[in-house]
Amino acid sequence: MRTTALIALALLAACPHGGDGPHGPAPAKTVRVRAFTEPSPVRLVAALGDYLFTAPAHGLDRWDRNGLALTLDLGHGAAGDRAVALAADRGRGWLWVATESTVGYYDVARQTFTEVPPPLIGLDLATVRTIAPSTDGGVWIGHGKGLFYVNPAGQWTATPITDPINALYSSDDGWLWLATQTGVIGKKPTGESFRFGHDQGCEIAAARVVARGPGGVVMVIGEDRSGKQEVALGGANGWSSYRVSPDAKWEASAPHGDDVIILGGGRLYRVGNRGGERRPLTHDGWRMLATAGNAPAPIVDPLDVVLPAGAPSVAVWGDDVIVGSHDVGTARIAKGGAGPIAWLRRGAMFDGATSLSVACKHKDDCWVATGARRAWRWRGDGFEPDGPVDQAVLAVVRAPSGDVYALHRSGDAKKITISKVEDEWKELATLETPGDHPEVSFARFSPGGLLWVGLRYHQGKEERPWGVALVDVALGAVAYHHASNDQREVKKGILPVPIGAVDGAFMDEDEIWFATSEGVARLAGKKVTIWNEANGLDPEIVRAIAASPGGIVFAGTGNGVGEYDGEKWVFPKELAFPVNDLGLAGDGRLWLATERGVALYDGKRVKRLDVRRGLIENEIEDVALDAFGRVWARGPGSITLISP
Repeated sequence: MRTTALIALALLAACPHGGDGPHGPAPAKTVRVRAFTEPSPVRLVAALGDYLFTAPAHGLDRWDRNGLALTLDLGHGAAGDRAVALAADRGRGWLWVATESTVGYYDVARQTFTEVPPPLIGLDLATVRTIAPSTDGGVWIGHGKGLFYVNPAGQWTATPITDPINALYSSDDGWLWLATQTGVIGKKPTGESFRFGHDQGCEIAAARVVARGPGGVVMVIGEDRSGKQEVALGGANGWSSYRVSPDAKWEASAPHGDDVIILGGGRLYRVGNRGGERRPLTHDGWRMLATAGNAPAPIVDPLDVVLPAGAPSVAVWGDDVIVGSHDVGTARIAKGGAGPIAWLRRGAMFDGATSLSVACKHKDDCWVATGARRAWRWRGDGFEPDGPVDQAVLAVVRAPSGDVYALHRSGDAKKITISKVEDEWKELATLETPGDHPEVSFARFSPGGLLWVGLRYHQGKEERPWGVALVDVALGAVAYHHASNDQREVKKGILPVPIGAVDGAFMDEDEIWFATSEGVARLAGKKVTIWNEANGLDPEIVRAIAASPGGIVFAGTGNGVGEYDGEKWVFPKELAFPVNDLGLAGDGRLWLATERGVALYDGKRVKRLDVRRGLIENEIEDVALDAFGRVWARGPGSITLISP
């Protein structure tokens, strides 16, 4: 398991075919590797009974013990179904959910979601920070404007507490505890509220976390007046405060038996009372050092488990510790955090995926298509489903002008639609094939701006190729080209493109190279030249092709990569391994999708990225290069973004 989803890795950047650069050896470059299994961060997690609830960018996912997920409909569409807070009312079996548009509860037994009427007191739900169940069946709302309450009938009430609230905790004795930006507040069941500070042994001036602590006391995490982290344990009768040493920022907590699991800095800690046990501080140990009060300090045990970088949330589900991550799903850590780790992942981007194409308008505005339902829009920190609903997006492609186009098909339709991707997708043309279920084998713009599309279709259960279509996107005009012995088609100007073309690469406007099931084909003007086993290409089943303006062509096969230097094919021994896909970067380096990760060839040697260096999985099926020099790689269950 990798230690983080963001890894820096030094790779050679030598000139691929001309030795050193004009000023000596090229400097080493650093690549940044970020891998994703989920389209968006798992921001919130909560456990209730047999179910675990996780909140990604939109909606709510309910997981059962077998790791099966159900997406719950919270209403209000994508504009208002983003959950901002979760809280479990265990006595009633309700999960309270605050979204940007509503507050409601999910009844686990009835499997229904009930909204309460919206507030009439001018409260912006999008900026709710935290919620906690009330003993009478309502819910407390922690907000930047203070504390509010709503009952199941939808009666909203503002309280006298107006401090900005970061966290809430309803304790078993009926008290409500508030972590605010101005300190700690306790609210009695009778309604009175009290502030706890230095005089009561609580050294926290700004509180971030409040929850059940070890042994059932209240635990608050925040900063003291000097800005240093403090942990306070206590309740209505007094507090003791502590510093964590060595310094480690604690960010979230979840009770586990009489102990507490703490998340902080990409690590998990178990904090609990151990009957007065005291241990010396070692170079790899942690202690809580008293700063106020006289209660014995709990014992801190760091758990030996590796977490994804930036994990934002933690819960306990039975005996499993649950940690949500930014990029790679939800970690399910058995034995109270001792391990092993399993993963809860929806795999929404990979269900039915067959390919990978990427088209970026800007560095943080990219469209990603996998040949499956929907397209995915990258905004720099995650993916959002976008484009026509219930349509397979077969490819996205960036024109020389910078405009982005998509090729998509609804269900089992017999036509492929080409649309210009804007706020609303604008349909420009359609493509047809002789059979059913048409698909795209590749889509490339020529330097002059013509869109070349490789086509295939299904005849019953058989998949058949169908040459290429040339599309003038400005006019919406389509012409089909494929090799044919029919002289009538030849006279019509149909180019003799190999019918089985699976990939294409341009040397220039008038010269395109094809990867086919029968070798490599070059179309120069109207002349086709074929290379196969008879004239130096072995094997002749070619999976991918790349060409550079300098005249170098690479062909990827099941045996390795062949390189054509303008006269003959050579097969570098460094590239004698199976290749699923390849892409040639602007700096001349060759990126390869292999069964052993992503490989990089600089003309002299091969460097690899694999699960030890940032990937989720070693099996990589596709690579795609974007207009900003980045490499995107697809595995069966992950997408990796490599930024050289």
